[in-house]
Amino acid sequence: MNAVIQVSTSQFNQRDQDTFDPADGLLGILQRVMVEKQATLVYAAGIGAVAVIPDLGDYFTELSDDELTAFCRVPATGFTAKRLGDAGRNQLLGQGISGRNIEELKWRAAYQASQGRLMKGCGRDDVVLLKTWPNLTRLPAMANGVRIAALLTRHPTTVSLAHHLLKIPVAEMNEFYSAAAAAGLAIAVNRKPEPQQEIQPHRQRGLLGAIFERVMGL
Repeated sequence: MNAVIQVSTSQFNQRDQDTFDPADGLLGILQRVMVEKQATLVYAAGIGAVAVIPDLGDYFTELSDDELTAFCRVPATGFTAKRLGDAGRNQLLGQGISGRNIEELKWRAAYQASQGRLMKGCGRDDVVLLKTWPNLTRLPAMANGVRIAALLTRHPTTVSLAHHLLKIPVAEMNEFYSAAAAAGLAIAVNRKPEPQQEIQPHRQRGLLGAIFERVMGL
């Protein structure tokens, strides 16, 4: 029996303009799906759907880049997430749609949620090391993305210092670091990683009816 995953009803944090909470948007949903290791369809009314297959590390969608950008800007309250089950997973994979790396979607989600702010858990005094270059050709355009990546892969640097060295807006540094951290590409080498708060799977709360068939027919 497919179980519905209840999506957080929290709103975007308006009290702290310097940070954003992943739980308030798509990123938080993706993090939960990856922890629960369940193939899941994430649907936003009026835009479309993304299917996440955790064991493959991929997501699948027919959304255009512009639609995907709009999808990543939807608050958590605007999504419905449904586990696909084995039948739904096999149906999806049998359609011949090429998957994309889930870390790319995490990057997109964090980038769109940032709006010049740092992700909760990141700080301006973090000495940031970029472990791997992001595939910037597949990600939202950043005016100084290549310059930031080149600096942080060679010389771990704080967000504040990188902003001054590269002479770029601090908002752009915040967006890059938040996206890279969300995608697992960046780490703060000057401090130990904070313990990850365990994400508990929700208890089953019923069925979502025929939404899977309706969405997959889009």
